[in-house]
Amino acid sequence: MLKTQSLQQARSARRALSKDTFEGFVTDLIGSHLERQTGEQAFLVEQAANWVTPPHYHLEHQFQIVIAGNGTIGRHQVGPLSVHYAAPETGYGPVAAGEFGLTYLNLRVSADSGAWYLHKPGSRERMQRDLQHEQSHAASQNRLSGEALAGLSQTSIESLIEPRADGLAVFLINLAPGQDHQFDCQPGSAGRFYVITQGEAAISASTLQSLAVVYCPASDQISLQAGAAGAEVLVLQFPLQAGTTLMQRVAHGA
Repeated sequence: MLKTQSLQQARSARRALSKDTFEGFVTDLIGSHLERQTGEQAFLVEQAANWVTPPHYHLEHQFQIVIAGNGTIGRHQVGPLSVHYAAPETGYGPVAAGEFGLTYLNLRVSADSGAWYLHKPGSRERMQRDLQHEQSHAASQNRLSGEALAGLSQTSIESLIEPRADGLAVFLINLAPGQDHQFDCQPGSAGRFYVITQGEAAISASTLQSLAVVYCPASDQISLQAGAAGAEVLVLQFPLQAGTTLMQRVAHGA
């Protein structure tokens, strides 16, 4: 089922979070980062300036997209429109915010119950050794200014992570003002998130502005029409195995 949410609509869900591993704010957009649940998750993390979150891993496939600020994920410098993908039980980090803080979206097609920190007892021991542990980093090399986006005459597409056989892919699509674009999910993937990162776009009867998130299952397709200033859309496609939840993997002995 198609799901949409904008940051403006979700602002009432913004919560302060302070613990030994994190300091800042979290805003739920789709699903909840706190409650045990099934289904998709999308939430905005505002990590406090100069705060360092220790190395950790999650049990589900995850994309992180930097929206504002600067910092590092492991040894990789990150800034606006940096993308990080991590497979289940892949350790990454530390996630270090710079002097202006670090704001990023966390996106999952299967809900995760929280982080396992590698410095805490038992975290390393519970990792499944037969899983393929991997992560990918990418960033736009040709991001347009708002003025350039508004002056576009045709759609442009930048591939940040080239499509793989397992369905993993990330694109940055710039829609010219008033232009329609139909998005079809690659067969063999587990669905997509679309993030409006600049400008605005209409889907059905709703107008989505930055920062809005759309989840679309692999079996569906959507059409977006850019507003008068164009639209910058980040497309994040999950590998097919991301649709298999942790409980299903355990049940099948994987």
